[in-house]
Amino acid sequence: MTDTNTTFWTGREQDAAFSSPAACESRATRFERTIRRRNILEYAAAALMIPCFAGLAGVAAWHAEWMFAGASLACLAAIVFVVAKLMRDGANLERKPEVSCRDHLRIQYKRQRDLLRSVPRWYLGPLGFGIASFYAVVVSKVAEERGIGPALDGIWVPLGGTIIFFLFVGVINLWAARMLDRQIQQLDSV
Repeated sequence: MTDTNTTFWTGREQDAAFSSPAACESRATRFERTIRRRNILEYAAAALMIPCFAGLAGVAAWHAEWMFAGASLACLAAIVFVVAKLMRDGANLERKPEVSCRDHLRIQYKRQRDLLRSVPRWYLGPLGFGIASFYAVVVSKVAEERGIGPALDGIWVPLGGTIIFFLFVGVINLWAARMLDRQIQQLDSV
């Protein structure tokens, strides 16, 4: 190698530094812990809600309240779908020795980012349908007894709260997806 080549390579980025494997490992482990905590919370919520909606569907069917039974089953199906999707696409990926820590972390970030971006389709959509079914049944039942005016008067506050909550969940997940985009860009720039 000539002296010119050595000067070219050593003179370019004298302050360049590689990130340590331990730092990458720590970052990957922290992110995996975050995913695990999120999933445990979702599974716990589902474990509470599944018996509630199953019981509600059973009681409604027992009393021949088929619309309530159907709305309960729609919510139940949505919860089962959400949990299955989370188990399939939201779980941590297994680490493979042939994949570098950086590449593994990038794949994890991308996978979770894509999952968070699609929350309106696989999470809010199915659950929204089930909850909207409940609202429709309640309005229908109250309208039979008291008329459509009183039925609609009593539904706006809870419906508004539900819509605000769904918007909040959608926005917070899109925000988290953007944060993961930044993490991916940061990894790519190293």
